[in-house]
Amino acid sequence: MKEKCIFGPVQSRRLGMSLGINLTPYKTCSLDCAYCECGKTTDLTIIRKDYIPIEQVQKTLKRYSKSSLFRSKPPSCVTFAGFGEPTLHSGFGSIAQFVKKTFPDQHLVLITNGTLFPTHPELFQEVQPIDIILPSLDAGSEEIFKKIDRPHPSITLASLVDGLIQLRENYHGQIWLEVFIVEGINDSESELYLIRDAISRISPDRVQLNSLDRNPAEDWVNSTSPQRLIAIAEFLGAELLSKNSINIQVDALV
Repeated sequence: MKEKCIFGPVQSRRLGMSLGINLTPYKTCSLDCAYCECGKTTDLTIIRKDYIPIEQVQKTLKRYSKSSLFRSKPPSCVTFAGFGEPTLHSGFGSIAQFVKKTFPDQHLVLITNGTLFPTHPELFQEVQPIDIILPSLDAGSEEIFKKIDRPHPSITLASLVDGLIQLRENYHGQIWLEVFIVEGINDSESELYLIRDAISRISPDRVQLNSLDRNPAEDWVNSTSPQRLIAIAEFLGAELLSKNSINIQVDALV
């Protein structure tokens, strides 16, 4: 079904059959991640706006919910994702509530880089209708964070981690933390120690290790072998599992 603000449903390894909701113009984001499959960020911002009118999003979703496609093959979840950072939409909270009412039998999922929580505390309330939040953490040091995620100048790794800790304290749904491994960049023992410490402080329900699967924004981003990802999962999980009962998963293999 081709609409500006929805896409799919598509089959997701992590989520099953998922209807995607896109709330921003192409590559409007607070990060410019080197591994992004959508390409380089063209509007690097932390300003929340009504990028796509709320009424347009609601009409599109309502039309889909009454379509033969939905009736014949309903998705297992509805996912905020798309071409940029979903929480940059100033009407995110209202849209999330509308989606929850319109699709009561589907899990509501948010894929986010998590960077806006520290500067926009209203988001802690806006995400309450969400069943599963998938934030990202790709570094344990500021240097590597800037190299891989290339944030808006106002964003630091410390602020990101603090925001995710606050999210854990204020949100009672599932948090599946995503860690994208870039071979030779964030997979050193020293960096992994720092990542492991941050994960322990955030205390997500699950950690998913990801590696390159599609064309990245930068050609220096290399994929990591399944064997190496398993070794990293074992390294991270050795302490985290004993202290926090966090489920460590290698996304490419599950």
